[in-house]
Amino acid sequence: MAFLRSREAAAGSFGCPIPDHLDQYEVGPFVGNLTFYQFNMIVSGICTAIVLILIFGLMGRHAMHMSNPNEQLKIMRICNLIPSYQILSFISICFPNSYIYLQGFTEVLQGVALYSFLMLLCDFMSPNDKSKVEFFSSLEIKRQWQPKKKRNGLAFLSLTWYSVLQYPVVTWIAAVSQVVTQSLHVYCLESTAPHFAHVWLQAITSISTSVAINAILQFYMNMKGYMTKHKPLLKLMAFKLVVGLVLLEKILFLILTSTNVLKTHSTSMTYIDAMMGLPTMVICVQMVPLSFLVLYAYSTKPYEISNSPRTVRPREYQTVESDDDGEILMSGFQKRYQGGRWGLRAWAVYLNPLELLRDVKAAYVMIHSARALQKAHAKERVQDEMVRYETRHESGEGA
Repeated sequence: MAFLRSREAAAGSFGCPIPDHLDQYEVGPFVGNLTFYQFNMIVSGICTAIVLILIFGLMGRHAMHMSNPNEQLKIMRICNLIPSYQILSFISICFPNSYIYLQGFTEVLQGVALYSFLMLLCDFMSPNDKSKVEFFSSLEIKRQWQPKKKRNGLAFLSLTWYSVLQYPVVTWIAAVSQVVTQSLHVYCLESTAPHFAHVWLQAITSISTSVAINAILQFYMNMKGYMTKHKPLLKLMAFKLVVGLVLLEKILFLILTSTNVLKTHSTSMTYIDAMMGLPTMVICVQMVPLSFLVLYAYSTKPYEISNSPRTVRPREYQTVESDDDGEILMSGFQKRYQGGRWGLRAWAVYLNPLELLRDVKAAYVMIHSARALQKAHAKERVQDEMVRYETRHESGEGA
């Protein structure tokens, strides 16, 4: 049978059940005269085109209506998750040998989107670093595992920030490791044997994902009352559905392949189709309805100056482009679109990886400077209390 022949044609190295080089073998038609591989490319290609038009169109509208770069650049990074999944999935369908090399990088893009989502929520509550420090310093947050005890808001923000930031870092290391170990034939996607890298990298990324997701959920649960006007639940749902459904499908197809359920269609599907083609096609199809949810959740309406000036928050924005055209709205602040002609300047900033690193560095400096200042003030208060206590004690002795 074709499904088995494709596995037996070339054995993987070191006992891996997956061949080192994957080839499509002739099988019976799946729909009409089309094989599943051909059918998959057509369906996934159409879905990919729809998703790219929808999401890049949304990102383009944010670039052209960029009245608040701090928030909108983060929204563009969040929205980028869907077309990234789509493109990498479609490439994996067309070129099956690239699947293992590209799969790990979807997790990296997911990590970047999750980090951007956290910082977007922070921007919703406080527009700049100074107000963020003041806001979080005034909070007392219940500890997750010890609800009777409380943690200062800055400490809570610091813990959440590190918990989410580790996700793109860990997944980047895991993705590079996956490429290296696969090229050395010691990764083996299908095996959970301890002498292959797959099980270890999967465990590391799963733990990293769990830590980051738990941190963002705890942050939302504690902070949702401060940002209800921004509809954070809708934005969280749009993001989590993309991530959650992909994770759920990975588990489902792992069960189906391990129990040999997909072998019942082996006359029309090859091993490559069942192991890689079908799961990636499901991802490509489901991203179409999810794209419409993202369009609604991350609409440009709150940032459109002329159409909805009431929603533009009265604060001074970081300039992406400097020009003479502007509009004075609310409290005398100058409001203008700062993305440049056709949004090209905004796209340039968005595509510059150094901008993301600068954002990370700025958040690190803000959190650590505020924490250091907070600790210094706490130390001063303790010292003052000790001086007052010693003064009272000496006064009592003198009496």
